[in-house]
Amino acid sequence: MSKIDIRPEHPSAIALDFDGVCKLFTEHKHQIMSTLLFLHFPEFQQLSLEEYRKCYGYINFCSKDYAGKARFLCINGLADFIETEKSCKCKLSGLDHAIKKLTADGIKINAASLKRFSDDNDVRRALEWSCEVDSKVGKLTGIGLTPGVKEYILDAFNDKADFYLVSTATESSIRASMEQEDIFFIKRYFGQETTTKTEALTLLSHSGYKHVFMLGDSVEDSRASRAAFEQKPEGVNLFFVPVIPGDEKHSFEEGSKIITEAMLGNISEATRISNNRADEFIGKEVGSQWGKYK
Repeated sequence: MSKIDIRPEHPSAIALDFDGVCKLFTEHKHQIMSTLLFLHFPEFQQLSLEEYRKCYGYINFCSKDYAGKARFLCINGLADFIETEKSCKCKLSGLDHAIKKLTADGIKINAASLKRFSDDNDVRRALEWSCEVDSKVGKLTGIGLTPGVKEYILDAFNDKADFYLVSTATESSIRASMEQEDIFFIKRYFGQETTTKTEALTLLSHSGYKHVFMLGDSVEDSRASRAAFEQKPEGVNLFFVPVIPGDEKHSFEEGSKIITEAMLGNISEATRISNNRADEFIGKEVGSQWGKYK
């Protein structure tokens, strides 16, 4: 991460999560991901499809440990959860070993880093699944931008801030999806290949920006923002801008106020609005209802 060169063109950086913020195709995407996972890993077929989908939903959307995390971590977490909670023998030992080894070595968990373990059947199947997911998700071309994000954020600050996408998805897939909407001004895409969300926000805060704003809809987004806030240099303002699921357009309108007030130097007012929105966000964010599927 330290080798990434960020050269600010404006005093402010606006970072956006992708799923649920830029586009509302999280449900469509995960229908594809979960179905393909069920086919690539017969271990999960010990459960009824209905029960399997509940477990998948819990890990990917509700678990306090996995919601918003990279896809390979979620597969491993799902296998552990089903084995523990449903008494089905489906632990993916090869993938688990690879993840633990990479984590111990300080290497990010993504398709590129896992390739060295591809002789293992679990890892090979996970990589094949991931490749097919990207191919199929790339066909979701009929789903436009989230209502309000263009009007209140992208267009409103295009000439006032540098834009970044910060996601656990693959960089190529999110770039293609945004460029399909004629959005070509994103300064950099941070996906699973490059950084965690905390690392990306921390990097931006150390790159010369006066203000850094993170728009997100999940527990992981708020968690990353808090962690980056603790590591930011003195004098840099870092704001989390909550995008409440089901109330996206209003969230972007309020987010625009946070960004505008901060840019005008009204930091206390920007902080007040941000804190009020954060209070409303609690319990509604993706990953908050982590006991729902148990």
